[in-house]
Amino acid sequence: MSVPLVVAAVGLALLALALSVACLRQPMRVALPLYAALIPFGERLSLGGSPFTSLGSLVGVLLGLGLLLQLAVGRRTAPRLSPSVPIWLLFLATAAATTLWTLDLAATLSGVAVLASLIVVYVLVALSPADRQVLRRTENGLLAGGVAVVCYGLVQLFVLGGFPNTKTGIPVASTSGRFGNDLLGPDIESITLLLPFLIALNRAFSERRGRAWHGLVAALMLLGILMTGSRAGTLAAAVVVLVLAWTAPRQVRRGLLVTFVVGGLLGAVIWVFHPAGIADRTYASATSSSGRTDIWKVGAAACTRYCGPGAGWGTFPDVYAATQATVPGARVLVGPQGSYQAHNLWLLIGVELGAVGLVLFVTGLVVAAAEAARIPRTLRGPPLAALVGLCVGVFFLSSMEFKFFWMVMIIIAMNRNVAEAEKLESPGPSAGSVVDGQSDVPVGVPLR
Repeated sequence: MSVPLVVAAVGLALLALALSVACLRQPMRVALPLYAALIPFGERLSLGGSPFTSLGSLVGVLLGLGLLLQLAVGRRTAPRLSPSVPIWLLFLATAAATTLWTLDLAATLSGVAVLASLIVVYVLVALSPADRQVLRRTENGLLAGGVAVVCYGLVQLFVLGGFPNTKTGIPVASTSGRFGNDLLGPDIESITLLLPFLIALNRAFSERRGRAWHGLVAALMLLGILMTGSRAGTLAAAVVVLVLAWTAPRQVRRGLLVTFVVGGLLGAVIWVFHPAGIADRTYASATSSSGRTDIWKVGAAACTRYCGPGAGWGTFPDVYAATQATVPGARVLVGPQGSYQAHNLWLLIGVELGAVGLVLFVTGLVVAAAEAARIPRTLRGPPLAALVGLCVGVFFLSSMEFKFFWMVMIIIAMNRNVAEAEKLESPGPSAGSVVDGQSDVPVGVPLR
């Protein structure tokens, strides 16, 4: 090996060591924003074939270890326990319990390991104190990751000859190539971009500085969603803008509604005319259910047997293969990206975890929605809209083992912790003070 290469290798090793130490010492300020920025790239930035060897997962390990150390030494008082924490831990326990009766032990063990790593990170962040600076850094990490991944897609489209048609990353000039094929998959990629889209759009209308920049980032995120050619992502993008407008102050609501109309027209133009081949999935695939109705029919048929105890976490492909022949007209679906996936998270959980798992899942979402709704109006818009967009997306996708699902939960928990910390730090009105023109002392009560 030549001297320059040795020097470069040593330099990279020292940089990685310094970054690792920084992540362990300041997990919320360093590791969490970096973790957020790497989410859209999935296993594309991977050091091996395992889901735990991607760069994002390695940063997630550092984040988890750093938060554990921070909680162990007790440097700062932990925030009040969110009711969503025990619910998601019970959900994880239910998934782990299905190893006792699963149809496929290897698939269940693998799936539970991935799910546990994601839930543990969420729980540790929810138990950690946060302030506006930490929240801002995390949001900036999401924005940076979104900008980077969409720029990567534009390079594929205009420089490398087109989007890849598989995870191999080989570009193709055909309708099978879609943005995200070599990342998280087009549909998952589109939903992953919703959170940075919402953050940028909210800042463009609510902040005085950097409005043009954040407006440009929001437009870039919308373009990225449309480049995936995902109908679920496009629908969710429209829904989240409406939710953001509904939660926003009245003075910015009109601008968000105008954005909804302009974005809808842009989306319609792209879906109809396919400039540069964007969203060109051929008429049949763009208007059909892409096999979802067959999957849902088979899943509903299997539910009569498995939605009580559950078939085991990660076993829906086995259930579909065993049940498909008993459902008249249901097709045998094949494909490189796992056509046996449920394409509906409620159906997936009902079949794999049974009634207990489904009740816990719905309860977790309801509690998260209630927490998001109680966040002060100045912070509420993006987390609440992201949760609604997530629910819209997972109606057509089965994607609980992807980081973006738990990143939405993390953003809700962080906003909640920030709001509660600021409420505790702000002193209440003193006796005899005037609030909104009225004294807080009742009439007829003497002051002492």
